Amino acid sequence: MGLLLCSGCPGDPDSRDDMGTGVPLTVTSAGTADDGPADTGDKLDVGGANGTGIGDDGGDGMGCEKVDFLFVIDSSRSMQDEQDNLLASFPGFITAIEQTLEIDDLNLMVIDAGLIAGAGCDGILGAGRVTSSTGQDCMLAGGQRYATAAQPDLVAAFTCMASRGFMGPGDEQTMDALLAGVGPLTAPGACNDGFMRDDAILVVTIITDEEDSPLDGNPLPPLDGSCASADSDPNSAGDPVAWHDELVALKGGDEDAVVVLSLIGDCDIGGSCPGIATDDPSDPLAPVTGAEPAPRLREFTQSFGYGSVGPVCAADYAPFFEAAVSVIESACDDFIPQG
Repeated sequence: MGLLLCSGCPGDPDSRDDMGTGVPLTVTSAGTADDGPADTGDKLDVGGANGTGIGDDGGDGMGCEKVDFLFVIDSSRSMQDEQDNLLASFPGFITAIEQTLEIDDLNLMVIDAGLIAGAGCDGILGAGRVTSSTGQDCMLAGGQRYATAAQPDLVAAFTCMASRGFMGPGDEQTMDALLAGVGPLTAPGACNDGFMRDDAILVVTIITDEEDSPLDGNPLPPLDGSCASADSDPNSAGDPVAWHDELVALKGGDEDAVVVLSLIGDCDIGGSCPGIATDDPSDPLAPVTGAEPAPRLREFTQSFGYGSVGPVCAADYAPFFEAAVSVIESACDDFIPQG
């Protein structure tokens, strides 16, 4: 049976006004998404009685009966203008997943793109978040640092975990956080123990308005909307090729077991996001808009056969997520679990 979600809950997309137009979806060669939202009328039978996994399309049998969803979210000051979009669109993504992919077994984890101060796992880069940015307990069932299909209200838990705020660290270590979150931190007894499973598809979603590059060194950024680097942070080690190879290795060498969805800045390719701008760079509470160009994160995302990119400045992320469901569907169709 499909996953039961909370319909009519606070934040249900059906209760919201239309916040904007569709988000362009760029998919690499293996993906099959259209530019528009996926048709949610036909459901993908992930664990059907016929044992085919993907409805009755003649696939090789297993499909993705299990999916591990990881969200890497930038919570820095410059994300202020994206926060309402995130919270408005997340329930829609979960609804689209429920309507299209009838998954009985999933893990769902949210991590910060930067290092958060705290005790124990709360202060470790890449550890799953169990509270909102204001300290609200997300009430995750089972005691793990991620939600599972046993969560009584997955939308409410997801919204709580994803409420990262915009007063987080300014040094985004997006890829270091991602690789730690699904690497060392998943070892027995570690913070994210049990999150990533060999027999599950891994779906990574990155949401950030800044690049991840140790060469992104601009101590005096213009912050006037220009398409330029906007900080001089150390960021993550490595490069897109190394990141790709490390993530694939963590999935047993199976690139087709990984889906990467990234909402990032795109002014460097003539996209809809202007560069980062603020009226008062010296005021930590002054509104910040726009997004830094992110060619390295784009290269990483598009290095995967099931990788898609959209603009983080979009007024509404729901169309991007809805269209991305068909990318996940394609990955499911080709997935052969290890063992």
